[in-house]
Amino acid sequence: MSIHTSQDGSLLRLMAAGILAGTAEVGFTYPLEYYKVLRQLPAALIDKIGHPALTLKLYRGCGTMMLGNGAKTAVRFVTYDFLSKQLADENGHISAPKSLAAGLMAGFMESTVLVPFELAKIRQISSLAKSPPGTFATFGRILQLHGTLGLLYGFFPTLLRQGAASAVRFTAYNSLRQMADGLIVPPGDRLSPTWATSLELLASYAAVISTMPIDVVKTRMQTFSGREAARGNNLLCTYQIFTGEGPAKLFSGMIPRLIRVTISSMVMFSFYEVAFKMVSFIDNRPGASNSPGGVSTPLAAEE
Repeated sequence: MSIHTSQDGSLLRLMAAGILAGTAEVGFTYPLEYYKVLRQLPAALIDKIGHPALTLKLYRGCGTMMLGNGAKTAVRFVTYDFLSKQLADENGHISAPKSLAAGLMAGFMESTVLVPFELAKIRQISSLAKSPPGTFATFGRILQLHGTLGLLYGFFPTLLRQGAASAVRFTAYNSLRQMADGLIVPPGDRLSPTWATSLELLASYAAVISTMPIDVVKTRMQTFSGREAARGNNLLCTYQIFTGEGPAKLFSGMIPRLIRVTISSMVMFSFYEVAFKMVSFIDNRPGASNSPGGVSTPLAAEE
């Protein structure tokens, strides 16, 4: 679920609050992410890894995801703020189409930065080692095996998942909002915060369900064995899963992902307000600028 912030504060303060809130959200919901990825792996590999109970193994790859969250949040804020200022008119206002274009470009940059961290996380979860290497050691291993471009394995399905999820979420929310006119509120009236959040959550569910096959293929293409078996071909990987494991496998991990979307939206809303107050010292520094860092900035996305 996309969350936007319009608090008055410097770009640095908004970004710091977003990173802290995102880190808290990852830490709180990571066992669901672990189970989602685990369910998307081949059955033979799942049997070798085992099904962990409530142990620290559920947090394997969590640090990598936290680092990736921080990197993508910083890139999203900086890119969106820069483009918004470049596309704004002489009065500092930006039209809806230009704001959408800035958001799409920020999303593209965010996805690009996210791919290496997603790759490392998947490699750590799918590792048979008792103690898999840390984030940067995993990066080093990937560079050693595949070269620099190896860090971008899974780029296309990651970008496709993010883009498709945003498109489905936007379309589903607008459709639900139109249905709400006359049924929930008089036509043209504003929805209550509870109803607006409920419709956003339903739209996020639609995005999760519709992009599950892409997410499963992304996971497989970022494991060493999965990429080798598919010879680096996303379509071949999809075909192999469909014919070899059945169409249901393309929706594996859906329940943990749906639960995580539900919890993460609540955690982000709650922690962001706390984090924003925690980093107030950023705007209180001598010489610090308290001007808002551009227009309403996207705080977090479903993934």
